[in-house]
Amino acid sequence: MNKIHIGILGAGKIGTAIYNLLLISDFDYDITVADKNILNDINTCDFQRLEIGEDECMLDDEFDKFVKDKTLIINALPYHLNFTAYKTCLEYNIPYFDLSEDDFLDKWIARREYISSTRTGVSFTMPHCGLAPGLSTVIANYLMKDFTGVNNLKIRVGALSQHSSNKLKYHTSWSSDGLVNEYKGNCQVVDGGEYVEVPALCGHEKLTINGHDYEAFNTSGGIGTFAKTLVEQQKRCVNANYKTIRRIGHLDYVDFLFNDLDLPNDMLVDIFRNHVTQTTKDCVIIFIEIDGVDKILGRTGKIYTKTFYPDKIQGRTFTAIELTTAVGLVAMVELFLNKKLPQKGYVKQESVNWNDVLNTTYGWVYKETPTF
Repeated sequence: MNKIHIGILGAGKIGTAIYNLLLISDFDYDITVADKNILNDINTCDFQRLEIGEDECMLDDEFDKFVKDKTLIINALPYHLNFTAYKTCLEYNIPYFDLSEDDFLDKWIARREYISSTRTGVSFTMPHCGLAPGLSTVIANYLMKDFTGVNNLKIRVGALSQHSSNKLKYHTSWSSDGLVNEYKGNCQVVDGGEYVEVPALCGHEKLTINGHDYEAFNTSGGIGTFAKTLVEQQKRCVNANYKTIRRIGHLDYVDFLFNDLDLPNDMLVDIFRNHVTQTTKDCVIIFIEIDGVDKILGRTGKIYTKTFYPDKIQGRTFTAIELTTAVGLVAMVELFLNKKLPQKGYVKQESVNWNDVLNTTYGWVYKETPTF
């Protein structure tokens, strides 16, 4: 059997976390990380410098060489570079994974009828392999399995700072590009059994989780392809949506910046990247609630809820957002290599077996018994 050689595009926070989880796992992988700059947490012998900053920079021979000799590619670049990276993987028939909440790639694949997982010659393609979209979708689909009908599916996820000291009640812990994209794009929901798209930053609600009060509102991409799947596969789901959890009061300020002032994307990214304090003392909250008709229990509900904090694995410290996001992607890579996933075609998060995820190397991070 040939040695597995994994290529990671992007040496930011999440790309580096993925690298380190793979590095300390029990598997004997060769790993090469490519980016413009190297971070301290990546061994220099595992790093290749590539000018990955604009689409045209990714079309040169060096980028092609990086991709075509790998067993698989993990794309941890900013979302707007996904399409070019994917097209190169498709050209060389290299399995492709990414973390993006953006749906451009989904729509491109669907338009070209690559969506079938049995289509001959189409390389393995699995976007949305992080937290939300990602494992939150896998969990939600698992909770639905015993329901004959679902009235409401609520997926609520928040990446927060443990402490807040500004008007936003928020400190950044992950990609500012991704955050702005989530706050500006259309949001995929099921409403009255129909697939619809609604604006971000609407649908405000308040909720209490483990005795703490929060607010939540629509943001784009967090549900991935799941809303469309629920409608297309006639899962008898009346309402389903994804909302981002924040501390109460956050929405008023971002609504002012994004809608009232209508600031351009580059200015918004600059605000969150350079003017809002970053934190490594973060937490991630997942709250998934379903109510409907169970095969045995009749009208009932199920809840998965867990709060994650920074943690150490084999002496390496990961922030909560690094851990929850990287574990999702590393789990999908492991399932693919162990042939627990289809080996070609477009693979959706909702097709993944939750128990298979829990049995991966780092699946224990997400273990939580659903409550009734």
